[in-house]
Amino acid sequence: MPRFFPLRAGTLAACGLWTHAAVAGGALLCGTAGDELVAARAGLIREWVVQIPFDSAGYRLEHLAIGDGMVVATSGDGGVHAVATATGSAGAARPGSVLWSQRVGRPGGSGQSAGIGAEIVTVARDLDIHGLDAADGSVRWRRSFGRPASGAAVPVGDWVYNPLSGDGVMRMPTNPNARPKPAAGRADDDRDRQSADDHATRKALAELLRPIAIDASGRVESAPVPYEGGVVWCTERGRIVAVIPIKSEWERMEFDLKSSPAGPLVVRGSTIYAATRRGDLARIDDVSREDVHDIGWTWHVVLPHPPEGGPLVGGDTVAVSLGDEGIMAFSTQTGDERWRSCVAGRLVSVTGDRVWCVDRVGRLASLDLATGMPSEW
Repeated sequence: MPRFFPLRAGTLAACGLWTHAAVAGGALLCGTAGDELVAARAGLIREWVVQIPFDSAGYRLEHLAIGDGMVVATSGDGGVHAVATATGSAGAARPGSVLWSQRVGRPGGSGQSAGIGAEIVTVARDLDIHGLDAADGSVRWRRSFGRPASGAAVPVGDWVYNPLSGDGVMRMPTNPNARPKPAAGRADDDRDRQSADDHATRKALAELLRPIAIDASGRVESAPVPYEGGVVWCTERGRIVAVIPIKSEWERMEFDLKSSPAGPLVVRGSTIYAATRRGDLARIDDVSREDVHDIGWTWHVVLPHPPEGGPLVGGDTVAVSLGDEGIMAFSTQTGDERWRSCVAGRLVSVTGDRVWCVDRVGRLASLDLATGMPSEW
């Protein structure tokens, strides 16, 4: 029996709010973010509702990933479903349309959220990592490394990064079947030499395209984040590791938070924001100079209470939830406190001039980023 999956392009999609209650002939949207009256009370407009084709009698939707122009939902029966969220050119799919559905792995297996790139969608399920064509969902490749993934596989440029259980981040090409292009206009008497050069080039390229295991410096339980052409991740013990391309080489930079992260890192340009379970909020920047590459503190704030989840950034404000103690906001430039609200809730998104949260009774609410005042409708 299919199940309805309500989304609001932009705000609600970013919040990842959906209903799991299904009834015969449709879905029970009343009281959820897909309810037009609930959305209106939060100052939102429900733009569309889409029906995802999966076996809702025995399974449920598990993860939602947000990309440029699409969201990708994964279901417990092994389904991967792409939904259009942006208005494209004439003849393009309408927002809220299912672009494609694909089945990977076995029903009931363990899986991670999808990673969305410009041309590929990556899904880690059970012991395998699947690369799907972003345009039509066709399977491009499948890799197995003998261990389940501990976070989502993330495509960045020409590479896919996937943390594995235990320790280690695997790096593999987005296109493992890449081949060198033949040189144009070669002379007849140069063909033998060029053939030998091509063989050496293909051999070197094949070696380059082999998956590489990167030392993660600990267990990684969340997806790597794109950073300066490479990626950055944080281990469960609080060590931040950035792997970025520098000229023709790869540079590794590390920083120790000295406490477990409270939630995922947030990256804005070359700046990283992190919150720890001990009660720290920090801005970390690339402080490289000349041939020395490193990341370090720009500012550090000791929070009055341990945070609930990672920070969110909007404009020049970074907000963090303190659980039942409310929400605090700080300047991204100096770390100075901007405001503190008594609204207790789980932060879910920043859009425009508002930070959104789900409060303790399950209602979607928003605060003004500049003042911290709750929005009134």
